[in-house]
Amino acid sequence: MKKKNGKKLLAMLMLLVIGCSVLTGCGSSAKASKEVNIICWTEYIPQETFDNFEAETGIKVNVTYYSSIDEMLAKVTTSAKDTYDVIMCGTSYYNAFLKDGIIDEIDKTKLKNIGNISDDFLKSEYDPEGKYGIPYMGANAVIAVNTDVIKDDITGYQDLLNPKYKDSIVVIDDARAVVGMASMAQGYDINDTSDEALAAASDYLEALKPNIHAFNGDSPKTLLINGECSIGLIYGAECALAMDANPSIIGIYPKEGVYFGFDELSIAKEGKNKDNAYKLIDYILDGKNSAYISTVFPYFNPNSAALEYLDESYLNNPIKNMPLEERSKIQYLKDIGDDMTKVVDVWNKIKE
Repeated sequence: MKKKNGKKLLAMLMLLVIGCSVLTGCGSSAKASKEVNIICWTEYIPQETFDNFEAETGIKVNVTYYSSIDEMLAKVTTSAKDTYDVIMCGTSYYNAFLKDGIIDEIDKTKLKNIGNISDDFLKSEYDPEGKYGIPYMGANAVIAVNTDVIKDDITGYQDLLNPKYKDSIVVIDDARAVVGMASMAQGYDINDTSDEALAAASDYLEALKPNIHAFNGDSPKTLLINGECSIGLIYGAECALAMDANPSIIGIYPKEGVYFGFDELSIAKEGKNKDNAYKLIDYILDGKNSAYISTVFPYFNPNSAALEYLDESYLNNPIKNMPLEERSKIQYLKDIGDDMTKVVDVWNKIKE
């Protein structure tokens, strides 16, 4: 009798141990993640935004920065697919990322602030149904001129070829944008990858090369503010910040055409913290939070709710808030597929 009772007791203890193990396992798997991993451009999302998100949600933001498209592509494509949760990139890289299984379709039901972005901005040639990216900010490129140094009337790309500007221009480190602007300088469309157009773009860049002091994708404004360069072919927001620091610097929209593209926030397909990725994106889409970002990094803001919080220093500044008449000069980047290798060839040649 005692032997049977002993066996029953042992069996009950074993069941209890197994039950506790199952409960413990379930508890650990159900434990909410407290971090999110994002890769984004330098000087594009303020650290305060990440800090405030962390304070509000308890979710730690781990940030990986890049300063050029080449660096972004290298980091994303060579890292394990679960390295990042949120990936910032232009829509022109969607096809490659989709092909490689890097980004996922966005569940917009998880974004209560998605209505702050109009359909006009959500949809693009690369993403006609707006499935894979949420517009963050729009980046154009302008000509920044320090009028204390440069007294000439500069109106477009061709004016930058003047030999007296030798070693005085800072240019953004972005192959697609710069080669596209070189094409526009020569009278071609920004997306024209015909041999004729790219040869003309190459000729323009070769003529510009002696005048280029530096390629800088981190902070080209710094070279203008400290006087190292007197002209910049740079992003509008960088020009605007340089203008704030030095009123002698002005921004000019090139008459031949204006490069423009949105940087978008996408969900990594195999990210480990997807719920937190949605929370971070939704936090950024909040009108007040988006407005704050624009006061620090004044790129073109597609968030309609943010405009309610932005004052005249942003709204009435033609470089920060691109006027409608200047928007008519915009040429958007389109999908050029495998022809991107031809653009890279032109780019590599100018940077030799």
